[in-house]
Amino acid sequence: MTARTSSIDRTLFVVYVLALAAVGIAARGDRRGAGRLALMPIGFAAMLARSRDPKREADEQTAFEEAERTRAERRAGVTLDGFADASPVSIELFAPDGKPLRSNKAAERLLGKVPPPGIPLFEERGLKRAGLLEPQLRRVLAGTRVETPPTWYDPTEIGLAGIPGRKVCFRATVFPMFDDEGKVASIAVMHEDLTELKRLEQELKDSAGRFAAAPSSDETAPPAGADARDIEFQRRKLEAALRESEERYRSLVESARGYVIMRFSEDGHILAMSPAIEEFWGIKRDTIVIDNPAFFSRIHPEDIERVRTTETQVRKTGSYPDGYQFRVIHMTTNAVRWLEVRGSVSAYAGRRIFDLLLLDITESRKTEDALRERDRNLAAIITSAGDGVFTMDKEWVVHDWGPGAEKETRMTTAEALGKRLWEVYPDLEKSGFGPVYRKALLERAPQYYEGFYQDGREKYAGWFAICVYPYGTGVLVMIRNVSQRRRAELAWREADAKLKALLEQPGVAITLKDHNLHYVMANPGAMKMMGPNAGDSAIGKTDPEIYNSKISALIASHDRQVMERGQPVEMEIALPDGTSASAAWYHMSKQPWLGPGGTVAGVLDIAYDITSRVRAQQELLRRRDYLEKLIGEQTQSLRKAQDELARWPR
Repeated sequence: MTARTSSIDRTLFVVYVLALAAVGIAARGDRRGAGRLALMPIGFAAMLARSRDPKREADEQTAFEEAERTRAERRAGVTLDGFADASPVSIELFAPDGKPLRSNKAAERLLGKVPPPGIPLFEERGLKRAGLLEPQLRRVLAGTRVETPPTWYDPTEIGLAGIPGRKVCFRATVFPMFDDEGKVASIAVMHEDLTELKRLEQELKDSAGRFAAAPSSDETAPPAGADARDIEFQRRKLEAALRESEERYRSLVESARGYVIMRFSEDGHILAMSPAIEEFWGIKRDTIVIDNPAFFSRIHPEDIERVRTTETQVRKTGSYPDGYQFRVIHMTTNAVRWLEVRGSVSAYAGRRIFDLLLLDITESRKTEDALRERDRNLAAIITSAGDGVFTMDKEWVVHDWGPGAEKETRMTTAEALGKRLWEVYPDLEKSGFGPVYRKALLERAPQYYEGFYQDGREKYAGWFAICVYPYGTGVLVMIRNVSQRRRAELAWREADAKLKALLEQPGVAITLKDHNLHYVMANPGAMKMMGPNAGDSAIGKTDPEIYNSKISALIASHDRQVMERGQPVEMEIALPDGTSASAAWYHMSKQPWLGPGGTVAGVLDIAYDITSRVRAQQELLRRRDYLEKLIGEQTQSLRKAQDELARWPR
C-alpha cells in the first residue's frame, strides 16, 4: 500500500512539474519549448487544452513582457549610473536637444561643478566646456563618433567657479547613444585628462632647449680619464644625429607647398629656401639663392620700407613681431599676394639663425576687407536717420540704436541702449513680436512680422513692421512705423465696404463708361434698369446696343456734354423704352469720371428709380385737370343760371 501511494505521489509530482514547465514555456513564448510540449502524452495535452484561456494567456504574456522590459531598462539605467559614478574618467550625458542629463564626480573635478539647471550643449559655453565645434556636434547628431584634439580649458572663462588662470588639458570623445529604433537617444561626452602629460612634454622641451643653448665648458667636456673609444662613439652619435636633423630639415623645406620656409644668417645671407618661393615671387629659387637682393625686389613698393625696418629691428631684439605682413608682386603675372611672416631666432655654432615661415593670407585679407566694408556699410545704415535699425545680442541686450530707430519708434537712444529689449518694450510676447525675435535667434534665419504694439504708453503705441536678420551672435533689426499706412488701409477698406454696400442697393443703378462711352462697370440695379437688351452683362456695350435710337441719342448728348464741360448733368428719363407703359422712370445724375492726371476719362452714372413719384405726379396732374374741367363746367352752369335769372323782371 505504501509503495503504491509513493508511486502515485511520484506520478502526481511529475505531472505537476510538467504543467509548471508548460506554463513557463507558454509565458516566455519559447517555440522550442512549445515543440517539446507537443511531445507530451495526448491525454495530458488534452487536459491542458480544456483548461486554457487564450485571451487570459495573451494578456499575461503582454504583462510579463512589459514587466521584463521595465525591469531590464531599470537594471540598465542603474548599471549605467553606477558605471558613470564609479568611473575615474569624466563622463557627461546630454539629451538630443542639448539639455544636460547627468555628469559624474570626475567631470565635476576636471571641468568644474555646474549649478542647476546646467549648461545646454548647444550654447557657446556648452561647446567650449565639451571642447566641441558646431560642425562636430552636427556629425554626432547624425550618428558619427567624434574625437577632439587636445584642448586647454579654464572654467572661469565661461563663468564657473574656479581658480583664474588654472587650466586643464583634455581630449574629448563624443559618441551618440541610440535607442532600439536606431535614433539618437542621448549624447555621451568622455574627457581624457592630459594636463600632466602636456606639462611633462613642455618641461622636456624646455630642458632640451636649455641643453642645446648651453655653451660648451669644462663641466660639459669629457672627464680626463675617459676612454677614447667612448669619446669617439659619442662624437659619431652626435654627427649622425646632426646629419639626420639636417636631412629632416632639408626634406621639410623641399616638400613645402602653399607656403615658404626660409633660413637667413646674421648678415642676411639666405641659407635655405623652399621651391614654393617661385609660386609667389615668379623668380626661381636658385636665382634668389645666388642673388639675395632679388628676394626684396618683388616686395610691394609701399611695404618695402616697413620690411627693411622690421628686419633691422629683429636683429636688435632677437624676435619677430606679431602681425608681420607684407605684399609681393609676381614677376610675370603681376598678381599681388599678401604674406604673413612667422619667424624665430635661434643660435647655432655661436651664430644666430633666422627661420621664417611665409604664409599666403590673400584670401583671408580679402575676407577681412569685405568684413570691414560690411561693417562700415552696416555702421552707415545704423547711424542713418532714414532707416530704423538697431542690433541686439543673443541675451537680448540692445547694442546699437540709430537715429532712424529713434524716428520710427519715438524711443530715444538713452532709453534703449544697454537694456534688454523686453525692458524697453514690456509687452513683446503679448503683441506677438517676442516669438519672432526668439525664432531668429534660435534658427539663425531672417524673419518678418507686422503687428500692433500697445503697452499703455500712447507715445510708443502703433503699427510696426520688423525685418530681423542674424548678425554675429545676435540679430540686426530693421523697424518701420507703418501706422499711417495701416490707417489708410483701414480707411480704404471702410470706403470699399461702403461702396460695395452702395453698389448692392437694389434701388440704385450705377454705371461707368470710358471715353468711348463703352460700359466698364454696371451694378445689379443698372442691369435691371437696362432691361433684357443688356443680356447677362453690359460690359463692353454702348447705349445704342441696349436702348432704342431716341433714348440712346438723348443719353449720348448728355454724356458728351459731361465729357466736354467736365461738369455734372442731371436728367429724368423713362427706361428701357419711353413709349412703353411698363417703362420705369429714373432720375439720372451724370458725373465726370476723372483719370490719374485729372482729365475726364469717362462718365459715372448714378440713377434712382422715381417711377412711383412720377406716377403720383401724373395722377395729380390728371386729377387737377379733372377738377379744373369740373369747376369750368360748374362755372358755366352758374353763369347760365345767372343769365336766366337776369331775364326775369324784378
